[in-house]
Amino acid sequence: MSTEKKSQIHFPNVITVFRREFLTYFDTPIGYIFLAVFTTLVFALLFRISNFWDVGMQPDLMFLWMRLVFVFVIPAITMRLWAEERRAGTIEFLLTMPFTAFELILGKFLSALSFLAVAIGATFFFVVTLIVNASPDWVTLINAYLGAVLLGAAYISTGLFISWSTKNQIVAYLISVVVFGFTALLGYKPLLELFGPLKNAIAFFSLSWHYDSLATGLIDTRDILFFGTFIALFVYLNKKAIEKWQGRFNEITKEE
Repeated sequence: MSTEKKSQIHFPNVITVFRREFLTYFDTPIGYIFLAVFTTLVFALLFRISNFWDVGMQPDLMFLWMRLVFVFVIPAITMRLWAEERRAGTIEFLLTMPFTAFELILGKFLSALSFLAVAIGATFFFVVTLIVNASPDWVTLINAYLGAVLLGAAYISTGLFISWSTKNQIVAYLISVVVFGFTALLGYKPLLELFGPLKNAIAFFSLSWHYDSLATGLIDTRDILFFGTFIALFVYLNKKAIEKWQGRFNEITKEE
């Protein structure tokens, strides 16, 4: 593969991969079950545990619970993206087609993010409830939804990289849960207090810490830049891992 080909992005290729992966979520009942489980968990935590009606219908409550739900549900979105390709042996076929590694990653990433966006969109019922029963702050709601999408995108980029690292979907799921849980705990205030003067530096590397400020309606360009850098880093790592594997695969093929 030439350097020129590696550096080019053909968006029709990205769209082809995106369409293939996105439709896969709805080819079986699993996608619909996921959407039902996601919305049920979010609203159960919001209305049953947080007593939403009794605490003044604070809109940020749903988004604070959503970050916990993400830790367990996003791995279910990403676990199969590469692991299933490697297990079934279709990865060799994909990489012999006129797709660059980046086009494949981008197509899969956007498909997973779009599916998550559908799930997040299902919580718009919550917004309708607020409109009927209160006067919501639209700026806060928009910022909170933006934060949810950015947090989800960061988890998806990480989960995609983890999925490449194994042929077993269950292993990919469990590793992702542990990694996502760790990044969430880094922003947990009681835990941060244990680090004394280093707590702010440690918190800065927590996805949930950056998400919290957006979920409460505050927009800080540092938070957006952090998410963007985090996503780009794991996309880059995934790309390098694929190219390294592809190099070994080409060498083996030539020897045969």
